Amino acid sequence: MPRSSRYRLPAGELPATLQRSSQEAQAIFRRAREDAVRAFGETDEAYRAAYAELKEKFEKCGDRWIARAEPAA
Repeated sequence: MPRSSRYRLPAGELPATLQRSSQEAQAIFRRAREDAVRAFGETDEAYRAAYAELKEKFEKCGDRWIARAEPAA
């Protein structure tokens, strides 16, 4: 199955919604993405894993990510 280019960004560049978000959200995504790339390689799966970790502490509200009042269960 061909890989999607949905998540392809230049190295070190964040998705637009994260660029408009807090430094904490950006740091969590960067760290999670680096860990996922080491585990899965530069694939869509790495980005999905990074977003999954981000969603534990943040939720998307409009065009940015904001901290959750309570961590996701």
